[in-house]
Amino acid sequence: MMRSPLVGRAAERAGLLDALARCRSGRGGLVLVSGDAGAGKSRLVAEVLDGWDGRVLRGAAAPGAGAYAPLPDVLRAVSDGVGEVPRYGEVEQSALFDAVRRAFRDSGRERPTVVVLEDLHWAGAAAVDLLPPLAEAMACEPLLLLGTYRGEELPRAHPVRRMRTALRRGGRFVEFALRPLTAGQTGELLAALLGGPPSPRLVAAVHGRAEGLPFYVEELTAALAETGGVRRGRDGGLDLVRDAELPVPESVLDAVLVRTAGLRQRCPAAVEFAAVLGVRVDLLALAALVEPQDADRLLDGGLLAEREQEPGWAEFRHALVRDALYRSIPWARRRRHHHLVAEHLAARGAPPEAVAEHWIAAHEHERARPLLLAAAERHCGVHAYRDAAALARRALALWPEGTDPEGRLTAQEHLAECAELCGQLEPAMSVWADVARIRRSRGELGRAASAHRRGANAAGLLGDCSRAVAERGSAADAYAAAGLRAEAAAERLTLADQLKSAARLTEGLDQAVAAAEDAEAADRTDLKARALAMQGSLRSALGDGARGVALARSGLELALSARLPEAAGEAYYELGEAFGYAADYAAAADAIDSAIELCRAHGVTELGRVCFTCLSPVVRLMGDWDRSLAICGEVLADAHTPDILRRVAEEESGLITVLRGDRRHARGPLRRSADFGRVNEVFGMEVGATWGLAMVAALDGDEDAALRTVSAMLERCRLKGEGHYALPALRWAATFLAERGDQDGTARCHRVLATAATHNSAPKVLSALAHANGELALAAGDPTRASAHFGRSLDLLRGISAPYERALSQLRRGTALAGEGDRDAAVAVVTSAYRTARRLGARPLIRGCAATLAGLGERIDERLGRLAARSLEPAGLTRRELEVLHLLADGRTNREIARELFVSTRTVDMHVRHVLDKLDCPSRAAAARRAVELGLTGVRQEPRKVRQ
Repeated sequence: MMRSPLVGRAAERAGLLDALARCRSGRGGLVLVSGDAGAGKSRLVAEVLDGWDGRVLRGAAAPGAGAYAPLPDVLRAVSDGVGEVPRYGEVEQSALFDAVRRAFRDSGRERPTVVVLEDLHWAGAAAVDLLPPLAEAMACEPLLLLGTYRGEELPRAHPVRRMRTALRRGGRFVEFALRPLTAGQTGELLAALLGGPPSPRLVAAVHGRAEGLPFYVEELTAALAETGGVRRGRDGGLDLVRDAELPVPESVLDAVLVRTAGLRQRCPAAVEFAAVLGVRVDLLALAALVEPQDADRLLDGGLLAEREQEPGWAEFRHALVRDALYRSIPWARRRRHHHLVAEHLAARGAPPEAVAEHWIAAHEHERARPLLLAAAERHCGVHAYRDAAALARRALALWPEGTDPEGRLTAQEHLAECAELCGQLEPAMSVWADVARIRRSRGELGRAASAHRRGANAAGLLGDCSRAVAERGSAADAYAAAGLRAEAAAERLTLADQLKSAARLTEGLDQAVAAAEDAEAADRTDLKARALAMQGSLRSALGDGARGVALARSGLELALSARLPEAAGEAYYELGEAFGYAADYAAAADAIDSAIELCRAHGVTELGRVCFTCLSPVVRLMGDWDRSLAICGEVLADAHTPDILRRVAEEESGLITVLRGDRRHARGPLRRSADFGRVNEVFGMEVGATWGLAMVAALDGDEDAALRTVSAMLERCRLKGEGHYALPALRWAATFLAERGDQDGTARCHRVLATAATHNSAPKVLSALAHANGELALAAGDPTRASAHFGRSLDLLRGISAPYERALSQLRRGTALAGEGDRDAAVAVVTSAYRTARRLGARPLIRGCAATLAGLGERIDERLGRLAARSLEPAGLTRRELEVLHLLADGRTNREIARELFVSTRTVDMHVRHVLDKLDCPSRAAAARRAVELGLTGVRQEPRKVRQ
């Protein structure tokens, strides 16, 4: 039979040759070749590399080949040419990556290199996870990584799937997927193999059996030729012998058996043991288990091929050959063979996972389990945690109930730890819950508590806040029941902080009180100080500001007297929180500033970073918006800032930005913060960011989106009942809804505030409620009652530094006074609101004040100045900018506009930039469309095409 050609792979061959050309010119990277078993991946790669004049390095993965296979094969070859390379397991994964990257780079620079990594479907996560960064590192080097794998053997969680995703995200995904041959291509291959044109019947028979896979076609054709199943017809074509059937009853299995029948008759034990050893065959093991000359016969007969780069090892010429031969071994004999192989490999000190595979196949699970666990420990030692978790999980699956329960629990804990370290948080959380349940049932409360705590940590990282709170509470209770009161206090403090962030204030206070009791019992002054300070901030948040501040002070004094800097730093922060909840923002800022100074003096970096970030909402509430923005800018510029603090800074800066009328730069940060706050139950962040998004929609003129966002915010506020961070948002929402005539929405906002006031009667809460009462009265057409409510709201804010909220209530009181007919009082109060809004830079509020005064007949430029008058112009555009916008919407270029208005082109350039900025549009065409939407042009039709 003739040598088979490469059929049906022209496009793939051309693509690989192009990749080689790029590699030769210094643009390497990673190329994948995938396909079903028998698709011809290795054959394609071999043929393409046949004319390659550079260096070729090869490695192949196999079951049980080690955590980083197939890289060790390549590293051994590389180290011969470019110097010593660290062995895997001797260094951490990051260091190993650096070593591999340097070795590959040096090899490529010495001589263009192709590294062939075969059978990645058998590779472990530790090796596969290195490939995307290696691909990026080699993108500008003369080294090409060429990987092959079987696509049909990839389970959903296989590391190759993650690799493909990472490559696709990085724009480096290049893959040639080998599809089955068509019937025509099968006929072409048959003609080449048999030396003549096949008949349609022969093509149909072989193609149907082989399903288009070249290997199947080749094996079936070889079997037909050897058994005389084909004959030459009168026309010179080849056909099946009359009444003959293909010598493959059901599958290619039979074709392989027919092809290897002679070899199996001469040395049956060698063939069987080779199949039992796997696709990669350890020749030393094979020679020890059978007659050495029989091992040579397998090599001479072509069943096995020696691996040039790995002396002492061979491999089947195709995995399907091994699979077919393996399945042909009777079950009992197969078990016995695996038993003997396992004993031999164990005696030789083979890797435990390789030995375990054979004990499992021999159905001697009790001998496999400890080896799997040892292999998991070994993989942990080289930081291959995902593979270690898989090995531990497999060991547990083989563990019968009731056998060595303590060992099983230890294995479960090991599995959970490995799962945590490789980011498999859901399985880790589930396993920790099982461990905790079993430890509790055995009365081991301390160890159960530790498992609950680990489960809480995993749940928190997953964003499952309710599960995290439940697990944390169980941990605290178990620690307390075990007499470990200090550990119980620490867990309760963490839980209290989580509950405070989620606006579950009463539950948080209960935990803080219990934490103080546990700390007292454990004689832990640091924990008691923290617990008292936490109680203080929570009581203040619940409306008892005086008692809350006193409690927080007592915790601070206790920490300072005991010279406990970290506890004192936390107590200062909680005192600041207590002052903030009591609406004494200046005192809150002073307390947090003290916390920051103390943390810096004593090197308490993490807490200091938290305090510094959380100062931004305090100074924003007291009206120092520029300082708040400066803090946020510093936080966001720090590369070491944790995600949660980064989101706080984005929420605060985004909120101030949109309060100042700049929606373009606020939208993205506010969306990220709202999502983070909602998922992680950080209610202050969530409500602030949601309020900001509602204002963005309102400034966009998207009333429906704004109303939907406000409605969602009201529902969240109703569920939480929080009376601090939500108050400015609810005050604004009441006005927003009332101005749009949404009486139901205004009443709903009022109900949320009224409910909050039943639990918290602090002046700031009652002030927001009075403001909502004023909006309801205005909506009902009763300006006198509305004026009284707005006046009450302002009286309750006396002594509270909340300038934005005060200005908003002043503006609405001015509207009510005007409705009563008291024009002079209305002008005075709205003018005061305008001055506050101008100091803050709150442009939307400035426009509202100017519009109200204009409605009262005031000359805005005379009373408030040209800036206020300009704010009343459409979209904040000047008269000249409106003229430019008219001409721009008419399709004029800047040069044409300059001639029309008798100004320079540079001046028009400046006006166009201002127009785009004020309309928040990325282009001239978008500005023209926006102008039509806002009615800023003299035409209603679509603008003509704008020349850029």
